[in-house]
Amino acid sequence: MKLAIIVAMDEADLIGKENDLPWRISADLQFFKKTTMGKPIVMGRNTHESIGRPLPGRRNIVLTTQQDYRAEGCDVIHSIDDIKSLCNDADEVMIMGGASLYSQCFFMCDTLYLTRVHTTLSGDTWFPKWQAAEWNLISEESHSADEKNQYDYSFLKYERIMSS
Repeated sequence: MKLAIIVAMDEADLIGKENDLPWRISADLQFFKKTTMGKPIVMGRNTHESIGRPLPGRRNIVLTTQQDYRAEGCDVIHSIDDIKSLCNDADEVMIMGGASLYSQCFFMCDTLYLTRVHTTLSGDTWFPKWQAAEWNLISEESHSADEKNQYDYSFLKYERIMSS
């Protein structure tokens, strides 16, 4: 089982504002759906509550410290270690946020699916500090803003450089 992070961030690694995305990029939502479909997705409680429902076509897993938390249509876990036991038959498990979950799982992830939004915005939630030099860029696809996509953006796929 490989762990992957999927995230959209601006040029300053901003990922959120008031528990929502600080931009409107329809293509990113389509990319997210295409990339995660059929795979287990792991999210923190706040991310789950901001979405408001389980995402169809994927096993939805909510990680929270609240022992009595229930989320209809989702598996609720209380430890990162539970991801491996719950998803041991999956080829790739997608970590989809928020910031706290990214911080906790970043060191364990092999792949980073990044939508880079080519602007700098204001917000309140950032991706953890990371070094692109520790990752190999596998693919890059750049797009211009249009009527459905507020800013220029790129889809980037990185794989962690394994130390020998």
